[in-house]
Amino acid sequence: MGTVTVDQAKLVMNTFMTVFEDNLVAGQAVSWNEHAGELDDNNKLTVVEQIGPKYKITRTENGVKDLSAGTDGTVFGSEQFSITGTFNANMGWGDFVKIRDIGEARENKALNGAATSLAEQIDAYILGIAATASDEWTGNVGQVVSNYADVAAGYTRLKEEGVGDNGLFAILSHYDRGALGDSIIQKPALSGVASNVYQKGFSQTVAGIDAEFTNSLPVMTTGTRPSAAATVNGANQNVNYASVAISNANGQYLTQTMVVAGLGAGGTIKAGEIFTLPTVFAFDQRKQALVNPPRLQQFTVVSDVVADGGGAATIRFFPALIVPGSGAGDNVNINSAHATVSNAPANGAVITFLGAANTGYGPRVIMQKEAISVDTIPLIMPATGIAMRKKLSRIPLTVRMWQHSDFNTGAHNVRFDVAMNANIRDRRRIVRISGGAAF
Repeated sequence: MGTVTVDQAKLVMNTFMTVFEDNLVAGQAVSWNEHAGELDDNNKLTVVEQIGPKYKITRTENGVKDLSAGTDGTVFGSEQFSITGTFNANMGWGDFVKIRDIGEARENKALNGAATSLAEQIDAYILGIAATASDEWTGNVGQVVSNYADVAAGYTRLKEEGVGDNGLFAILSHYDRGALGDSIIQKPALSGVASNVYQKGFSQTVAGIDAEFTNSLPVMTTGTRPSAAATVNGANQNVNYASVAISNANGQYLTQTMVVAGLGAGGTIKAGEIFTLPTVFAFDQRKQALVNPPRLQQFTVVSDVVADGGGAATIRFFPALIVPGSGAGDNVNINSAHATVSNAPANGAVITFLGAANTGYGPRVIMQKEAISVDTIPLIMPATGIAMRKKLSRIPLTVRMWQHSDFNTGAHNVRFDVAMNANIRDRRRIVRISGGAAF
């Protein structure tokens, strides 16, 4: 067997990178951040992003507001991002010695297969987090997205949450593509260079939103909990914004805990499940009034729970129950500025979960690019073997290729690794959608 020259190694690396990036659907749909430094086997990176405060705005007739009692309080929130994991593709490198030009590199099945498989697995990982992060789900859970209204309902829900139009993407299944039919509009043809890539990206729209169709969307299986028998254990469950503004782990900003009864001994609730509470309506912070037309606020469970022998469990959910005008002192106006619900649930209020228990559902999503932050960092260069690193051209992700030969066994191998974590930046910028939506 011959050896792979430096020029061949660069050719292999460049081709792998092109195929990998061109097949990465999530490359456009989320935000990417590469951090300085290097990651080795024994360290990880955690960063904190600040979330700015909001203020309750008042109008005063015939003069200005009297501030003799003091100005409103200010609370800065924060969310945590981390890089703790890596993705890997690997294979023997016998075929690589045959690669002499770009044409052979593109035709190499092992190389293309490894790059495509890596892209698909990273897509599935990112979309799995994005599709279960949101607390909002429009339509009838489990029904196929099949018409303009199904997508438009998701867009409307995002607007009610105050999300802008920039960087919106709909990520749907291939089954939806056939059902949507004429609702899909092809965008103008891409440039000659871009049209040659394996994955043309978001080249169509639905309801005016850039759309892509993929097999990488997750299936979310609900827990064994009853659909509508669990109850809130305790009154006055609302909290102050100041107590939930600082996240202790990724995705915990604006979350709180609550004891739930009636789950049955050992009953389970899965992360990503959505529920509503009776008479607890969604609140619009901007106009300091209920969302119009009024609708029950939806909540999502952010981590798996298992009930004790008595059927009770403590769940963590988003958004926290922030009631306008509640609290004391500075908290009164701070809570109004960050309010999420009309009121707190009563003790014993029945919790209604979306979907049947122990059933798999495939959520589709509309999301704004800033909703998910994919944080990356270059992997350390190895001390042995032959290695090189290269950053993708369109997103800040560095791939490390490492070639290795074993003297004892004669094995020749090559591996491709990336270090990255998909972190939840803002759950309110994502909505899950299903078919059967109505206005």
